[in-house]
Amino acid sequence: MDWKKLGKQVVSAGAPILGGVLGGPGGATIGAMVASLFGADPNDPNDIAIKMAADPEAAIKLRKLELDNKVELEKLYLQDVQSARQREVEVTRATGRINWPLYILAAVIVVGFFTLMFVLMKHAVPEGSREVAFMLFGALAASFGQVVQYFFGSSKGSADKNAMLAKK
Repeated sequence: MDWKKLGKQVVSAGAPILGGVLGGPGGATIGAMVASLFGADPNDPNDIAIKMAADPEAAIKLRKLELDNKVELEKLYLQDVQSARQREVEVTRATGRINWPLYILAAVIVVGFFTLMFVLMKHAVPEGSREVAFMLFGALAASFGQVVQYFFGSSKGSADKNAMLAKK
């Protein structure tokens, strides 16, 4: 198991900010904090996951850790988002062009989401294909949410600022 998978487990236990940061670049550091809650090896995400799963109060402990360190965790999360934005600025600077594949992929996801939503609403899905169709729709819905968050989310102002800096 890696830090990202452990982060997903922490999110499902009710600590989304903590889990998101745990799955990011600072995962090992945050992992040590989580390990201390359960008496686990701070360098072994698998050991942390096992001990966390065995603790009936794991969700309470994780949520308390998240609430006690919310400001610091949100700063780490925003730094991760900022590094993604900075990558886009650097690509634009280096190539002198906008990263068109990013925008094309985003457009495909948005169009695919609405197309599949329309098809699912207007046409009956064959009995043997329902699970696959709904699984595809769930994946597209999650991707659609990420596209919307990336282009219009809370860090949109940061992206606009970075784009202006890239032009200079």
